[in-house]
Amino acid sequence: MSTSAPRLRPVHLVARFFESLRARPLDDATRAWVIDSLEPAELVVWQGMGAVDQAEGAAVARRLDLALGGTPEASDPRWRAAALLHDAGKQESGFGPVGRSVVTAVAVVAGPSRVRGWVGSDGRARARMGRYVAHDDLGAERLRRAGARPEVAAWAGAHHRPSLWSATGIPSPVCRALATADGEPRVN
Repeated sequence: MSTSAPRLRPVHLVARFFESLRARPLDDATRAWVIDSLEPAELVVWQGMGAVDQAEGAAVARRLDLALGGTPEASDPRWRAAALLHDAGKQESGFGPVGRSVVTAVAVVAGPSRVRGWVGSDGRARARMGRYVAHDDLGAERLRRAGARPEVAAWAGAHHRPSLWSATGIPSPVCRALATADGEPRVN
């Protein structure tokens, strides 16, 4: 597991917190669109995600579709799947929006790398916090074990860490579009 930590962006995180409080289950049309977008093994992981993470993944995938529209990459189904499943590891911690906010604050104070290192901690609370901060690595592993397409799993592991994008097998313009669709700061 990489110890490289994602950058924490307060405005982005506050906006996500309030979005998560308003998250509703997906409507039938969106659910059908998701099912059509994922391979069977990926769908199993998707179904294990909470409603908040499913809604977030669907929103990111919609923004990605708009960003890639008219480009050669727009027709590749792997990129939508990567957007839908980028936060698959968040389910490993079991935290809801309030708990996630608390962990994010702890990571700001203690340092994301330090909290990420708590994954293997003996203390239950610390281990859960570590799993939340390390959701990228844990999601990538969950997707690989399930049999997801390699690029989908790779994006889950790299989505907060531009230094890892070149190893994902995903073209740079698609990485940038995926990150932008997820609200990450623009990376050249």
